Amino acid sequence: MSTSKFLVFIIPMFVIMAWPSRPWALDSQMSMAVAVESTGPDVVPFLQKPGAGYVQAYVRFGSDMPDDVVMTLDQEFLDGVNNPLYVSGGDWMALVGVQRSGLLWVAAGTAATMQGTPSTARNWQITSLGTQLQPNVWYLLRTQADFGSRYFKSFTISGPGINATVDLSSFPLDYPNYMPFDTRLMTYYVGAMRSADMATQTGTPVAYFDGVSGGTFWPNGSDHQMFANGFETQSAVTAQPINSVPIKVSGYVQGQWYLERAGSLFTIQHVPFARSGSAVGVANASLN
Repeated sequence: MSTSKFLVFIIPMFVIMAWPSRPWALDSQMSMAVAVESTGPDVVPFLQKPGAGYVQAYVRFGSDMPDDVVMTLDQEFLDGVNNPLYVSGGDWMALVGVQRSGLLWVAAGTAATMQGTPSTARNWQITSLGTQLQPNVWYLLRTQADFGSRYFKSFTISGPGINATVDLSSFPLDYPNYMPFDTRLMTYYVGAMRSADMATQTGTPVAYFDGVSGGTFWPNGSDHQMFANGFETQSAVTAQPINSVPIKVSGYVQGQWYLERAGSLFTIQHVPFARSGSAVGVANASLN
């Protein structure tokens, strides 16, 4: 999670290179929404002793979505500054993304991040899913990670033309930035990102999301949901309520969507193709 006040240094998610006469006004765009969970009978025990967790969401895009846009899904365990488990202010991120071209992006950590040094650039691990994704249909994206070991577990995608699970267990979670929240919390994200360095196509760089949920697992391995939001209970996604350091988790509405950063182009819209209800989250990765 980043904010314009504290964490603007992580906004560039790609290594930006000079590109003379390019048509884009921005070097990069990352438009994400974030929700916070820190209370409740299921969440509190997990934060005291974190283990395996999951996040999943349905994603969709239009026919003219540029191939280079990365549609993202993320879950993060934040250590807080009071009684941290690993590192004071640590942010343990399990971010993945997919392109319509069928490439999977994994933001892996390093030996340095595992020792508590925040990364200064993403260590992207990129692999092919073996097929292109189709427009105007819903795909289910799901990531599992172990916040006890601080390693990814797997990524799964299912939908028209694909039903695949990728083993990610060799990749440590990233520690992308110091996050001075007062207590531990879980955060869940969806969004889209784009880099001018990769952009070669015009089109509509917009991704739609629905049915976002996350949680841990029952002893038998079945899902134990701790968070769910399908964009039906809000009309807008607003800025995070940050007005102090340490940042007070109590200032957030549990489970509500906030803008991940000040520049995020993320809205809620009512559309006829919503997967459930009538509302969807809309992430715009426009570079103009």
